[in-house]
Amino acid sequence: MMISRRFKAGCLMTLLIGFCLGIGFVFGVLAHSAWKKKTEQPAFLKWAAMNHLKKLKPTAEQQPRLEAKVDEALSELMGFKKQAMINIWEIIDRTTTSIDGDLTPEQKAEWDKIKPKRPDDVK
Repeated sequence: MMISRRFKAGCLMTLLIGFCLGIGFVFGVLAHSAWKKKTEQPAFLKWAAMNHLKKLKPTAEQQPRLEAKVDEALSELMGFKKQAMINIWEIIDRTTTSIDGDLTPEQKAEWDKIKPKRPDDVK
């Protein structure tokens, strides 16, 4: 049985389209991840806030006062974020310890491999 050129071309085009969609998806996920990391940085948050405040056309004497207020708010927000992460990991640690008490030795060995680990920056 002979396969027509049209069928072969259709199969190749389908494979090419699927490949391109897969590559596009991977690049989209990577770009989103990079954007999310960037938007969580204090320098970016300050830039965004100051850019937003530029719409008010602040005077030269207002500019440093506004910037100081933004810096103060960012400092407070970053402290709040750090404390929130500490609280979250305290709950996770307490729960993993509680789960550990109900496991057999074999399950504990596997649990030690798969349980969530606290990141170094949240200690």
